[in-house]
Amino acid sequence: MKYWYKIHKWASLICAVFLLSMCASALPLIFSREMAAFNQVSVPVASEASLADITKLSVGKQAEAVLERYPGYKLRAVYLYHERHRNIFSLQSQDKDNEYARLDLNTGQFIERSNEQVRYEIIPKFIEFAYRMHVDMYLGSFGRNLFGTMCGLSVVALISGIWLYAPFMKNISFGTIRSSHRRIYWMDWHKLLGIATLSWVLLLSLSGFIFIFADPVHNAWNESIRKEFLMNHQGKPFPAQHISLDEAVEAAQAAVPGRRITGIELPQENGKMRWHYTFRTKGEGWEAHFNQPVWVDASTGKITAIIQQPWYIQTLLMANPVHFSNHDTLPLKILWFITDALTCIMIITGIYAWFVKFRPNKSNAASKNQTKKILSVRQSSRQIWLLPVVIIMVTLFGMIAPLAGKEWSIISAVALAIPLVLTGYYWLRS
Repeated sequence: MKYWYKIHKWASLICAVFLLSMCASALPLIFSREMAAFNQVSVPVASEASLADITKLSVGKQAEAVLERYPGYKLRAVYLYHERHRNIFSLQSQDKDNEYARLDLNTGQFIERSNEQVRYEIIPKFIEFAYRMHVDMYLGSFGRNLFGTMCGLSVVALISGIWLYAPFMKNISFGTIRSSHRRIYWMDWHKLLGIATLSWVLLLSLSGFIFIFADPVHNAWNESIRKEFLMNHQGKPFPAQHISLDEAVEAAQAAVPGRRITGIELPQENGKMRWHYTFRTKGEGWEAHFNQPVWVDASTGKITAIIQQPWYIQTLLMANPVHFSNHDTLPLKILWFITDALTCIMIITGIYAWFVKFRPNKSNAASKNQTKKILSVRQSSRQIWLLPVVIIMVTLFGMIAPLAGKEWSIISAVALAIPLVLTGYYWLRS
């Protein structure tokens, strides 16, 4: 047990400040869309004629309208955000200058950053600051890799904490907050908040570690697939003539009828996929989180490949939605915010309890009597783990269920609220 204690102590102390920074900076990011929407000055709604001219056109026709607005640019890619009713067109000039044209399908207007108006300039700057602090602390790739390492170390700290939980709870019931000593008081809070937030922190730390360090595996697999399917195209010149964007979209959609196109990369003369249109597609429910690429030959319009990702690539790619895409409704965002705040408190109580151990004990007779009364309780392993296991399992369910579709959001919110209600109960009882 002493080895597990040392592992937990040093792993926690090393990653504590970084994990606290990531959790604290995530608090405003949870509501970043709501903050941006509040800060955005309303744009006049386009006329019905404008709507008919733009939003009812095909993606190819929309792209032609974009190129008319940006003479001298070539279209590189199109990103279709169906839920946000927005298409984004990536452009590049001959001087390699990049530009993005965003078409709002609700109003039929192009949204340009230079024309955007906001109420308070401080809000986007604050969101950007929180984002950078959450991702890399303004240290670039070094900071990103450092945070990834700290996520992995926090997983070690959490698992070792689970191992230590039972021995420390043999003589006290779940949620007991003792006041006989400052360190005992803060350690009891640390254990209670640790159980309440365990699944949440564990999943986010693990998913953060995976999507930061999984890129080499994903890129290596992509490169092997590209070489396998494009072996017959090596050495061929860039096609002088190719099918239109709309024809490519039609071919890709016919190849995967049950899926939606979310991204299109056009053939580029200096690119790796210079002979093909490359489509990103997603399905419904769980399939919404798995991309199935479709390659359409730019010269013939035939399907070159429909890529089936192996299980280990799909597992790695699930880290992204687990970290970002399972709290899209307002009730879930509120619960995530509260859980995140409790995680910050859990980290602080652990740090404080460690420092307080070096300070003298100032107990009184009442607290000693309380301690003796509490120490008389003897618990079996079942009694120790019953409530913690329930909390861990319902939290896991609450975090995973929304990935199956928004219809699970209400049930997920109820599940995530249970640990918070229990924490509030024991806080009031203490």
